[in-house]
Amino acid sequence: MLSVALALARAVYFGAAMLLFGSLALRLLMRAHLPHIRQLTIAELQIAAGAAALIAAPLWFVLAAGQMAGDARAAFNGTVLIQSLQTLFGTGFLVRMAALALMGILLAFRSDPPALAMAGLALASPALSSHAAASSPAHFTAIGIAVDAVHLLTAGFWIGGLALLAVAFARKMAQADLLLSLGLFSEWAMVAVLLLTMTGVINTALVLLGQPGHTAPLYLGVLGIKLTCVAAMLTLASVNRFRLMPRFTVGDTGVRLRRNVAWELSLGIAVVALGGLLGQLAPTLG
Repeated sequence: MLSVALALARAVYFGAAMLLFGSLALRLLMRAHLPHIRQLTIAELQIAAGAAALIAAPLWFVLAAGQMAGDARAAFNGTVLIQSLQTLFGTGFLVRMAALALMGILLAFRSDPPALAMAGLALASPALSSHAAASSPAHFTAIGIAVDAVHLLTAGFWIGGLALLAVAFARKMAQADLLLSLGLFSEWAMVAVLLLTMTGVINTALVLLGQPGHTAPLYLGVLGIKLTCVAAMLTLASVNRFRLMPRFTVGDTGVRLRRNVAWELSLGIAVVALGGLLGQLAPTLG
């Protein structure tokens, strides 16, 4: 039960942090490269995602403290929590909370670029205590941390950007503006997906080859489902970019494009949930 709750808290945190980072990043790109189009306001998305992250982060920490202590009831023990704060995971938790708080203040003052930096820090900070960091060769944890941070940020841009495009469809953005926004996202998403794929391969190699023992079947099975979902997302992205966008209209093609974006975002949410579960599973069996 504790592991399920912990996996859920991780998934909610990552999903919320990715929505914050990706939507902010794409909105800033739209403002810089498409200043003549009608810009989207996403205050509701930011507030909802920020609130979810602020709730999920301490819940994740408390549940993880109980797991590390080997007793779910220890999660409510002040001594255990203080000791957990002194670990690398505890440091990451403090960084996340500080980054989220600063991001909220900066957004309130409409300082989007520094708010984006804080959103990126909140999203990337779990890399400090990730499987990849722990499995880095010769204990060079900086390798695993850097690779996992890039992996999280690129995934955040992809999923958060899709969320912003879903908002654009829902608000019936003008066809010309929507097509320009889709084109801009597609260009940057191709770079993000390339980096996401490269870092994903490196992460998998670090985790599965960097720890003693045989690969755990359950871990491998969940990883396989996650990769299948990512492959489906890539297929939908390719169809959107090379088949639907060149002949985009408000008719049937527009409906299909909107539906594909919704499916791609749904698969992305599933990938985040599976990632939360993978973080709770042992990659290898001794």
